[in-house]
Amino acid sequence: MKIGVEQMWGDSLDQFRADVRLADELGYDIIGVGDSPAAWRDLYVSMSVVAMETKNALITPFVTGPFLRHPLVVANAFSSLQDLSGDRMGLGLAVGGGNVIAIGRKPANQREINDYWDALDGLFAGKPIEWEGRPVSTLHNPRRTPVYYSAFGPKAFKLAGQRADGVIMFTDGDLGEVERKINIVCDAATEAGRNPDDVEIWVTAFCSIRDTREQALDDIKAFLVTNGLTFLYTPEKLAQVPDHILPLLKELERRYDVNEHVVVNGKNVQALNDLGPELTDFLAKIHTVAGTADEVKAHIDGLEALGVSAFITNLPGHADPQGHLKALAKLVKGV
Repeated sequence: MKIGVEQMWGDSLDQFRADVRLADELGYDIIGVGDSPAAWRDLYVSMSVVAMETKNALITPFVTGPFLRHPLVVANAFSSLQDLSGDRMGLGLAVGGGNVIAIGRKPANQREINDYWDALDGLFAGKPIEWEGRPVSTLHNPRRTPVYYSAFGPKAFKLAGQRADGVIMFTDGDLGEVERKINIVCDAATEAGRNPDDVEIWVTAFCSIRDTREQALDDIKAFLVTNGLTFLYTPEKLAQVPDHILPLLKELERRYDVNEHVVVNGKNVQALNDLGPELTDFLAKIHTVAGTADEVKAHIDGLEALGVSAFITNLPGHADPQGHLKALAKLVKGV
């Protein structure tokens, strides 16, 4: 199985360079870069750094969305990055989360994400397009870039099967739920006349490997805050929230600071701690693969048996980033 890691450039450029070099040296197949313009450094500058510091890994936003940048700017940037990286770019696309919240927007609806995706496809193909009622020129040097769609609800999984090169989905530790999601993607691909085997399945989680689950969860509390936001912005998941947890989630959203997105021991982590252990315990059951080496390996092996092509861990917000990189590489690749 391929392994990947999401990284972000924060306070130290030297540390960011060291982390991405280490991932490449350890054999990580995918290096994603988060898109959080209010809290972290610029996505495209960061991906350029990754392209220059690595030799082998596929590089992708993990993930970007509409509203932040005009499609022509995005298509031109990726076409340029393909040349810089030696054709190692992918485009992780989503409806948006903390990044669009930072500009006062809600995540895109299905029509908006389809329109944005259509515009990018046209520009990557070297065609003129129309955007928001205005003509847009063709790119002089277009380079086709594969799109990996980050999906949460059934409509998004279906859309990924219909048109994406790959789907990005979270695992909640329930292999049966992962299988259900994969089946939606594959059925949609078949209905669209595609070979389901042509759609890569990338599964991601907030991951930590420690001697105990309690120690592992302490590493990734900054991630757990984002689980709460996912519930609030996904109707299917919101309906599953117990009545006594919902007010805590809404208070967490109220206190959420986009400038502290996945910051270790930052304001958002303090808000989570203030709201009590019951909320932490609830969020720790979501999008999280954390525990002993044997527990984490068992879950990753189960994913591989379902046909998952890549497992991707998330490094920003992790209390021991380089230690975790080494532990996961040893667990999966024996490095």
